[in-house]
Amino acid sequence: MELKLLSMSISLDSLPTDVLLTLFKYLDRPSLGSVAQVCSRFRDISYSDCLWIEASRKALASNQLDPASLSRSQKIFSARDKVRLGKAWIQGHTFESLVVVQNTKFMPRLQLEAKRLWVAWGNRIWCHPRLPDGGIAKTTSRLLRGHADDSSKFVVSDGMVVSGGQDRSLCAWNADSGKFLFARRYCHGGEISAVDVTARGAVIISGSRDKNVLVWNIREDPDRDALHPVEVHSIWVEDRVWSVAANDMGLLAVGTAGTKGVPPLRLYDLASGTNVLDMGTELKNGAGMLDMAWLSSSTFLACGYDTFTRLWDTRCRTYVRSWEEPFDESVYCLATDKVNCLVTGTARHGRVRIWDMRSSGFLYMKHASPARRGQSSPVYSMAMDAANLYVALDQSLNHFGFSGQDPKRQRTQRRIRRY
Repeated sequence: MELKLLSMSISLDSLPTDVLLTLFKYLDRPSLGSVAQVCSRFRDISYSDCLWIEASRKALASNQLDPASLSRSQKIFSARDKVRLGKAWIQGHTFESLVVVQNTKFMPRLQLEAKRLWVAWGNRIWCHPRLPDGGIAKTTSRLLRGHADDSSKFVVSDGMVVSGGQDRSLCAWNADSGKFLFARRYCHGGEISAVDVTARGAVIISGSRDKNVLVWNIREDPDRDALHPVEVHSIWVEDRVWSVAANDMGLLAVGTAGTKGVPPLRLYDLASGTNVLDMGTELKNGAGMLDMAWLSSSTFLACGYDTFTRLWDTRCRTYVRSWEEPFDESVYCLATDKVNCLVTGTARHGRVRIWDMRSSGFLYMKHASPARRGQSSPVYSMAMDAANLYVALDQSLNHFGFSGQDPKRQRTQRRIRRY
């Protein structure tokens, strides 16, 4: 009788895969990890995306829900890897490496793509291929020249690299070939401090210290087989322009110096060039907006001199969330996954702060290592994807990898395997 009962019993391993998936859904992450160590079949089932997909959507920085953020990533991660990377972002488990060191001090700017990292040092823009571990190759695949003075701001979008410089020039190159496309010299009365590209590369916006924002349409010149920017609108914003950002709905946000009663944020209709909304009039004088990024058609982030980073909503005509820099420092730049992660860079000591936008307090702080010990540098620009954060200081480019593996150790292991 006992032998008959034993033969009729059912072990957990004999259950069908769909039944095991249903059971495993009730386990927490540590329990799933324990189950994965039982046997190879349980490991494969516990690693299934359907068990991790819900948690991966809420993962900090690594959720890859935003198409623009996804396009910057080197690969599409599995749901379980997204959760693992999100935990690394939350806890600050990262490896820092110094990628580039300069002898001269600059105000560098960064732009990130899936296979390339663009860096503006002085009047040149360098293109570094990205390595599989998130690191940056020391050699460059492109070197763009065209400015007589430093590049103040540049963007890489729709196959073009568009840059505005202190020489009051607007220049553009082909991102793939490095071919020089056009240059508009002395199109502004002062340094071009802000640039953006929208409408799938058909419209360029430039802002300057001369208190003007110019909107350009890009047209083809059949005689020269080249592109030709044509000025469409000239917008007088009444104060120095520090940043511009356009969304997909044709709305242009302009960040000003916020002095002499001028609102720090002014919104314009790109089609007509008319002012549709002013925001931030309640902020103190001089609360200039140095950087901004649209999250949706109606919300965007902006940071600046008054130590705050704010989430603005055009429907409410004001900000709905705010995050204050605890050390009372200006916030020079920001980076975001456009879902729940916010990274801010401040004016001193290479200080980088990681925030979860679902809460009011910061998670932790990192100090990007300077090129030389004892130096203090602002964080001039940042770029991020699901597993990496790149920080530009005055003389160095720093890489923070959140994959849980040290790139230097990986490269050493690869060299050992070769021999």
